[in-house]
Amino acid sequence: MGLVPNIRQSVLSRIWEELKHINYQQLNAKTSGSYTVCLLGTHADIEAMRAWLESLRYPALEAWIPAGTRLAPPDRRRMARHVHAIVVQDAGDIAALPAEHEAALRDCMFALTPERWRSFLHGRTMRAYVWHEDAGEDLVADILEDLPQQRFALSYVFPVFRPQHARMEIRATALQNASWAVFSAAPNLIPNPGQLISVPTEAVSDFLVMTVNEIKMMFELVALCGRKVQPLQCMPEFGIVLGLAKAAEMTATNLTGKAPGVGMAIKGGVAFAFTSAIGEALFLYEIAGVQLGGEFIRERARVWLEEGKAATAKLLKRGAKEKET
Repeated sequence: MGLVPNIRQSVLSRIWEELKHINYQQLNAKTSGSYTVCLLGTHADIEAMRAWLESLRYPALEAWIPAGTRLAPPDRRRMARHVHAIVVQDAGDIAALPAEHEAALRDCMFALTPERWRSFLHGRTMRAYVWHEDAGEDLVADILEDLPQQRFALSYVFPVFRPQHARMEIRATALQNASWAVFSAAPNLIPNPGQLISVPTEAVSDFLVMTVNEIKMMFELVALCGRKVQPLQCMPEFGIVLGLAKAAEMTATNLTGKAPGVGMAIKGGVAFAFTSAIGEALFLYEIAGVQLGGEFIRERARVWLEEGKAATAKLLKRGAKEKET
């Protein structure tokens, strides 16, 4: 199949065509819904838990945020619609909870409470987590792992879930692109990674497929950072993806070398690494308005390369086993 003369225009037009197949409204639906998170404790406990839900930390990337940059503020009105606070001072207060609090505990998505009140929630709510002043990524991870269908709804409202949820979505896309990189090099070795690309495989460049996947990831990051996805309002993000994707394509040889016989694990690892770096750049733009370029992509891709190669090796091993069976 021959290539059209103007390859750049062809790729961009195909990217645009593929975007029409992305159901961004489904993402918006995932961020919607009526749910409640119950906070149970003293006045001080509840204020501390509210502050925790508003917090947003991504230590690995904070060095790339210029000093004095203000992060996107939490939407406290939105949070208030999803929080039910239950103030207690002693065991007697819990024993005599008003009916509205009992109903809220019974119907909530989950409850947060300090350790000393945990036993009183037994039988009152379906899911409860112990919060403490040093609560960090472990508690966030537990909640997101337990509630996979509610991740977007939680991140859309509560900033504390955004960094770890972003890492989940970025990793998923990085694995997709690593899988495609290997599949395009050896389609008989591993199964088709199930991309949404509708044009024939032989007519598609790695750049096209991976860029479309990264734009899907962009929509996911926009949604989980608290915005409704409206493609025409995402033009800055489109520019970031296209610019960084091209920079990644041009600098990939710095990691793989220019020899034609690059191993598939390395090829997949590079795709994983650059996709991860582009996702992180998008996330930083969403939370801090910071636009990062080639230096960031190169540095973060180096950080992710070994994990990408290991993940690709697992894909190859699994594909070989499936082929045998």
